[in-house]
Amino acid sequence: MVRSTRTVRNASGSKDVTGKSEARASSTKASSDDHVKPSTSSLASCWLMKAEPDPRLEKGIDISFSVDKFAEMPDAITQWDGVRNPEARTMMREKMKIGDKVLFYHSNCKLPGIAGLAKVVKEGYPDYTAWDAKHPYFDPKTDKENPKWFMVDVQLERKLPNLVPLALLQLLRDDSSKKLDYLTKAHRNAISSMQLLNRGRLSVQYVEPDAYDAIILLADQGGWQEWPGKWQVKASKKEVKEQDEKKAVNENEESKKRGTSDANESESTQKRSRTSRRK
Repeated sequence: MVRSTRTVRNASGSKDVTGKSEARASSTKASSDDHVKPSTSSLASCWLMKAEPDPRLEKGIDISFSVDKFAEMPDAITQWDGVRNPEARTMMREKMKIGDKVLFYHSNCKLPGIAGLAKVVKEGYPDYTAWDAKHPYFDPKTDKENPKWFMVDVQLERKLPNLVPLALLQLLRDDSSKKLDYLTKAHRNAISSMQLLNRGRLSVQYVEPDAYDAIILLADQGGWQEWPGKWQVKASKKEVKEQDEKKAVNENEESKKRGTSDANESESTQKRSRTSRRK
């Protein structure tokens, strides 16, 4: 995934070095190995995994990974390498199972939010990028015989029709006056409890089923897009300038038309006046 080696701190104060630029997926599909563990649970868990959609170079490599890039992967599958946070590593190594649901999150961008739905298709196995000295996420303290970092394979199921912004989730948590008929009290409570809103730096997070369902409803049914918020599309300075110039040209043309019309009317009035005097 060529994730970012940027070091940040989560709410608990521990370092969270995310790959995949928060977790950018790799184009190399992993082969099967002895570390893949069969799922022991019949109930799928839900997770949120972050990636940076905007271009950013790390050791000369563009580590960006958007939902559109995800969709272009062979079979829409990527390995989730580059995670260098112990808590996130443990989730992938021990807790994430085949069939688990994933919210694919755009991070470190102008409008962070959930952009797609995915699922786990391969369980935890060693992240071999950690012992590749040329890789952005090389870790000299790990090796093949004693792997420290692990990853899973994830498959994109669909791009959401509406990106669900982080700012919207924060608004729903903080402002009870904002109502959407399809969201239940359980949905609202689950949103408020999301690690994303409380431990936002962690690049792999557990998500309650009610929160997962609420995200899908927000993406599919909408109804919030016209609320004031960061998700409102703002014209760039260039677009504003172009709009102002176009408006000025239109006003100038209208002014000329009005001037011509007034001149014609004045000339017509003068002709009528002269005709009247001759009579």
